[in-house]
Amino acid sequence: MTDRVYDYDGPPRVCHEGHVYYESDVMQERYDLPDVGQREQTVADVEDRLDVVVSGGSMGGLFAATALRQAGHDVTVYEETERGKMRERGAGIIAHPEMLTYLEEQGIADWDQIATHTNRTHHLDQTGKPVDVEGHATYTTSWDTVYRNLRDDLPEGTYRMGKETTGVEQHADGVTVSFADGEQVEADLLVVAEGYRSPMREQFVPERTPEYSGYVAYRGTLPESAVLPEYPSTFSDVYNLYHAPRSQFLTYPVPGPNGEMEKGERRINWVWYYPFEEGEALDDLLYDNRGTQRSHSLPPGLMREAVREQQIAIAGEILPPQMEWLVRQTAEPFVQCIYDLAIPQLVFDDVCVLGDAAFFIRPHMAAGTAHAAADALELAESIYNADDLDTALAEWERDQVEMGYRLVEEARRRGDRYTGQF
Repeated sequence: MTDRVYDYDGPPRVCHEGHVYYESDVMQERYDLPDVGQREQTVADVEDRLDVVVSGGSMGGLFAATALRQAGHDVTVYEETERGKMRERGAGIIAHPEMLTYLEEQGIADWDQIATHTNRTHHLDQTGKPVDVEGHATYTTSWDTVYRNLRDDLPEGTYRMGKETTGVEQHADGVTVSFADGEQVEADLLVVAEGYRSPMREQFVPERTPEYSGYVAYRGTLPESAVLPEYPSTFSDVYNLYHAPRSQFLTYPVPGPNGEMEKGERRINWVWYYPFEEGEALDDLLYDNRGTQRSHSLPPGLMREAVREQQIAIAGEILPPQMEWLVRQTAEPFVQCIYDLAIPQLVFDDVCVLGDAAFFIRPHMAAGTAHAAADALELAESIYNADDLDTALAEWERDQVEMGYRLVEEARRRGDRYTGQF
């Protein structure tokens, strides 16, 4: 066995330890809930029912709404994106077993309805051959698959789109939340789950902003049915990892665009971490084909032809053949800038901040969705177990701040190592 897994001198192994985990019995035994066969019975009966506004309708907001509803509270989610414009997003997610257990226990989705898996991890050399193999399973899903299941579980009228949160006023009885269209709503608690570019977080913690890491993630998916005959066994059951001197590339299967789980109907998800200096080079990458200068990401379908040609050329120079082929065949790759973000305070009276809005964890921890889910479930448990809301929020904040800082720091260390940003 070779003592070098990658084509550079350095630590050979991608670490899979230290990711986010939380108790598998969350929201089940704690509330002594009945069988989940009847969905209306999964909501706990509590005396101190809260009116909760959740600002942000992606992963953090949906998990917060689900967990707080099942803890017995009235929750409404407000999402800035207009109805019909929340594009299908096929980006892959590593699905932590605890998250899948929670979704299954609550009757939201069975494991095999929401996640597929690989049965081994291949560490590749530049020729595309595995030089080291790990024989453990990795469960995988996609943003759009989890989103649909969580949103479909919410009662009609509790997920409102085209609602941009613009401010919050706190008073003795709770909060008044204002929206761009002039509407105001009263609530006992505002949960901010707006993602790492959260305007509401900026109002409370203006001195903490996302810090660019020095590299981006090219991302894309390809229908599994389009994979060349010589490649299916390379991608269908395998989590692939390849390292160039300043770059990391990985692949794994995810459900199809409508949640398909059968082999041949899924998608192959790929992520390519590649360095870009902040400034002119990054700005050029993010200047889209409609003439708009973007600042944090480049959505699917907006990459300029010149940038696309450069991407394919670099892929041909440094990537193994099957990975270069994936890049070249993907119709609409997109770009995500990688940041670090950590805030020291999550609770501001009757406002709390969770998920990516509080801690942007580089994807190397496979922790984004799991961390948002953990924040949400622990918030619901703290509120349920404490005698009053102030105590619940204080206890929740203490634990989640510690976890958030630990994950951000470990993700930074791994990312710097994997991309040579020492």
